[in-house]
Amino acid sequence: MFNKPNRRVDRVFIHCSASDHANHDNVATMDRWHRERGWSGVGYHLFIRKDGTLEAGRDLERAPAAQSGHNRGSIAICLHGLKLEKFTTAQFDTLKSLSVQINNAYSGAVTFHGHREVAAKACPVFEYKDVLALNEFGQLGLTGANTKPLIAATSSTDSNNMPVLRRGDRGSAVAQLQRLLMIKDDGIFGPKSDAEVRDFQTTQGLVRDGVVGKNTWAALIANDRVVHDGG
Repeated sequence: MFNKPNRRVDRVFIHCSASDHANHDNVATMDRWHRERGWSGVGYHLFIRKDGTLEAGRDLERAPAAQSGHNRGSIAICLHGLKLEKFTTAQFDTLKSLSVQINNAYSGAVTFHGHREVAAKACPVFEYKDVLALNEFGQLGLTGANTKPLIAATSSTDSNNMPVLRRGDRGSAVAQLQRLLMIKDDGIFGPKSDAEVRDFQTTQGLVRDGVVGKNTWAALIANDRVVHDGG
């Protein structure tokens, strides 16, 4: 049973352990490996063994140490395995059940991703998008999963007609916002988009609340250049 932590979470990352050795099929081994790297303990919150057993790792109240630069606001799940053909149906069944529990605990407001989406690694090596029936925005499509409606874009240039957006939203309207901010238009209002919105609001003398209402839309539509930190 998944127990929702008190900290803010909006993304779940899927990993594989890069080993098929039977002696490594446990979270204790992951903990030892990560401590040997100088970490305080295992970086993953949850570990799924070959037989489908779910083991607890890092406390869910702590951010993971699993996907560099993308740990805040996330939950990290690792499946034991390296070679595609050695992952088991039992593992995938546990992953699906767990993912539905996590998804529904957040009323469908979390998205699911593979480690390889944010790192130059083939992790996980299995097709997690197919296993979890993910759509283009990382929403879970499994039976029993609650979904948060996508917010559609508009062709309007009137800020009064634009949808109010905030962290956790997704859809073509979010992609429209991201293009105006000149950042990756993946349609997911996550931590990066939230930070960019707040920075933009500050430069425009607007309330730095991360909520894209009519005043922020008006400033974005009228703006012809966005300056990002470091460039």
